[in-house]
Amino acid sequence: MVKNILLAVLSLSLLSGWTWAESNPIILTVSGKIGVFTNKDKMVYEFRAKDFQTLKQRAIVTKTSWTPASTFSGPLIRDILAKVGAAGSKVKFQALNDYAYPIDRREFDKYNVILARSMNSKLLEVKERGPLWVMYPIADMPSTAKGPQLDAKLVWQVDRIVVY
Repeated sequence: MVKNILLAVLSLSLLSGWTWAESNPIILTVSGKIGVFTNKDKMVYEFRAKDFQTLKQRAIVTKTSWTPASTFSGPLIRDILAKVGAAGSKVKFQALNDYAYPIDRREFDKYNVILARSMNSKLLEVKERGPLWVMYPIADMPSTAKGPQLDAKLVWQVDRIVVY
């Protein structure tokens, strides 16, 4: 009886600890040519969900090849790069499935690109292209900048950025 109670208490404490840890998970890791680190041993900046939300959020209303017109919200990528002290001229976005695409850093100033955390006020889940999605203000861009080349840059399920 006492053994069963101890097992139940241990199970509940482990479960609640896991829940607490998962309530603020690391959703983005930035590495490469950066000067600010949250983990100096790994030489990376790790954004937890709550840290990511403290960055100034911007909204873009646009449609993509995969979605109708929607409101995407998240910080400007250039603000993320400033936060980590990025020094490189290229930024590679890597997805959970290891898809990766490099983008010239100048585009983030030219087009006010965000790293969306929500779509239509709903957090992006992994099954819905989350946790993060590179989003350009497509509706405001010239037609010459649109098409398959731009679609390739709209990396979803982003969890890592490498600056080089």
